[in-house]
Amino acid sequence: MDNKENNIATTLNEFIEWAARFKDGQYLFRGVTKETYGIEASACRRLPVADQNNPIKLLEINQELIDKARGLGHDQRDGRQLTDLELLAELQHFGAATCLIDFSRNALVALWFACQISSDRKANGKVFVVKRDDTVRLKTVNPKLMKKDIDYFLQPDGNGRYLQYQWSPKLQNNRIIAQQSVFVFSGVQIEAEAEIVIDEDSKQEILISLEQISGITESSIFPDFDGFARLHAHNKKHSEPDVRYYLQRGTEAHQSGNWDVAIEYYTEFIRLEPADISAVSVAYFNRGVVYGEKGEVDRAIEDYTLALKFNDNFADAYHNRGYVYYQKGRYDHATEDYNRAIQLKKDNVLYYKNRSMALLHLKEWEKAKEDMAIARNMGENITKLFQDSYSGIEDFEQKHNIKIPEDITAMLTPSQAKQ
Repeated sequence: MDNKENNIATTLNEFIEWAARFKDGQYLFRGVTKETYGIEASACRRLPVADQNNPIKLLEINQELIDKARGLGHDQRDGRQLTDLELLAELQHFGAATCLIDFSRNALVALWFACQISSDRKANGKVFVVKRDDTVRLKTVNPKLMKKDIDYFLQPDGNGRYLQYQWSPKLQNNRIIAQQSVFVFSGVQIEAEAEIVIDEDSKQEILISLEQISGITESSIFPDFDGFARLHAHNKKHSEPDVRYYLQRGTEAHQSGNWDVAIEYYTEFIRLEPADISAVSVAYFNRGVVYGEKGEVDRAIEDYTLALKFNDNFADAYHNRGYVYYQKGRYDHATEDYNRAIQLKKDNVLYYKNRSMALLHLKEWEKAKEDMAIARNMGENITKLFQDSYSGIEDFEQKHNIKIPEDITAMLTPSQAKQ
């Protein structure tokens, strides 16, 4: 990659295009609120200006912090003593300035930090990128190195070089997990592989896009108790939840298996009548999925139908409604919905697979064979076509008094299907 190219992003898409270029290895990203900032440890900012690039002073201030914390008994966790690095990570978590520099494996997380308001209020942000798998330049802290004192890491080696380290803590708290954090540190300043400026006037719009497209918000970045409390601090203006809040919470509840709670959130979102009709369609669709999982198939059909009222090009809504019709034994209705879904999205193998099952019930053998062949060519193992509801072909035939033709049986027989 070209070093420090003159890039500037004004939209989320522009940033994503830039970040997509880093695919020839593993990379780490760091976002800062001001483009004038370099990649420096927060501990450096506690030092006088003349000493901020002095590795000896950086070691001294971190060693002093560790010694004071140990003296007060802050180095004990779960009956054991924390190593120097573990103690520094704990201290940094609660706001102390250390030699550890937070990077993320996720470029969009770094972008969120770069879009925050700086102390100067109006300033461009910046995202740095460092190549993680450059093992010569960036040494990984393994369990053996974890036991070393901080002076091992922040002092020069026998050749007078200050090595650079990356460390992913083994015991990760919720914040480290959410931010996909990796600590990078050294006795000297870290050089970036490349960087991009984030336009100051575009920060808010990019943050909105990040929330809408990726679900990245302050609450998702700081999901622990400390972050929750900070989100409701005195300097955080109270505002009524944005209508999309209910859609997001419904999705979270659904993913957690809390069906009734998810339905309540989706229903509230719909009740508020948001202007974005595509989002309304998604809310009906999502609620339909929940009803389907609860076995309330008639309600599921109603919601899929409403989803299509707001977006008649919603392929998954046609497919899901078709599947519910199939469950109710209305195979003609199911086939009609599968047909429409395939017209809209021809590359979804599940659509062909499920339509073939409906066609078998309707005894439309040639069309069923066609769908099976398409599904097989798209990589689907069609010999397992009956596995969700039947023990095999014979079970299907007995339950529905349908005799499947021999050529289709051959297609669905493992030894024949490979030929």
